[in-house]
Amino acid sequence: MRYIPIGAACIALTLVLSGCQEQQNTTEKTSNAAEQTAPNIEAQNKREIAQQLAKNYTQIAAQLKQHINVENSGVSLESLVKTINLPSLTTQAANTEKMVFAKRGLDQHPEDLLTVSLANPSMLPGVEAGQQPLFTYQQDNVKAGDSIDMFDSHGDLVIGSADVMPEQPVFIVGVDEQKAMRAGLATMQSVFDANDTIMRDNLPKLASAPKAGEEFLSATVLKKVSVKDDQEPWISGKAEIYALVSGVNPSRDEPTLDVVEMPYLDYQDQVYYPNQIMVYWARYRWGAANIILMEHDTNTNYRELAQVIIKTAATVIASQIDGGAASLPIVNTLVDAILKAIPDETFTNNDDMVDFYYTILQTDELIDQPGASNNATITLEPREIPLTQ
Repeated sequence: MRYIPIGAACIALTLVLSGCQEQQNTTEKTSNAAEQTAPNIEAQNKREIAQQLAKNYTQIAAQLKQHINVENSGVSLESLVKTINLPSLTTQAANTEKMVFAKRGLDQHPEDLLTVSLANPSMLPGVEAGQQPLFTYQQDNVKAGDSIDMFDSHGDLVIGSADVMPEQPVFIVGVDEQKAMRAGLATMQSVFDANDTIMRDNLPKLASAPKAGEEFLSATVLKKVSVKDDQEPWISGKAEIYALVSGVNPSRDEPTLDVVEMPYLDYQDQVYYPNQIMVYWARYRWGAANIILMEHDTNTNYRELAQVIIKTAATVIASQIDGGAASLPIVNTLVDAILKAIPDETFTNNDDMVDFYYTILQTDELIDQPGASNNATITLEPREIPLTQ
């Protein structure tokens, strides 16, 4: 083993002799006994695919340079695999994509979900200049201090750090997380909506639709947002942030839950001005709701996550509402209950809480308001949206 410098860090280059196998890293203990013995086939597949792409970089270099630019940081894995034309690699990539769909509990199956992407836009000049890249793969449960397996153009193993991004270009075999999050949030909302339909039975229509004679729809708009820490190591690429809005149904003693995608919020310490509707107030009793900002991570099963949130929120409301004589403080308790419930479930590398806001009111105008964890800063303003026929 010898050491070579990458930026400020030193990484170890392990020359793998033909016929020798790399020693498998000891996996972290999990609460599921089956997971302790079963290999993570999806991650292993992505690792092997990354090594094959590295070894065949000369065949795919032109395609990567052509399609990766400032606006587009990734290329479909399927297209690269077709270029290399190894049947076993094609099959492995297809099987891996099926695993991703199943593990995340996605109702929708987006095309080209697996991609090869540049770790950071700052690496683009190196790619354009012909600098030899490293290839790695999307790894589970990456945290500070962890090592990162990468491969050079010979297919040899290079050990890097999750704490220090290499200066030379790094391509990552992984999931298009924006597509995955969009499909996951659609699954979550479908579960929330299905629960709402079941609980509604024969009661009047939910107040999400404007009443006859109303001329405006009341909403709260996110004018400005920034986060200090997006909870993402460099290997995970851009952050994928979404909001979970929670409150009490206006017509029944049941939770109202909505998810709001925030596809523009890619990086920490940057200010964004989305002018995005966050809350439709006709859906929330007392004109009050909570907002939790979450960072999408790999392996979250969105169907299971939605079911956990529904169960938790419904339990809180049922335990505190007495014959309909409910009070506003119930809304406040939903945040703590939901945040407490999520880590207790068996999610791997589950979505991270970025920050949260208790009891946002319909009339609130908040300017540069820090969250409860002082990680996010937002500006909200109420807005009356004219209804058009």
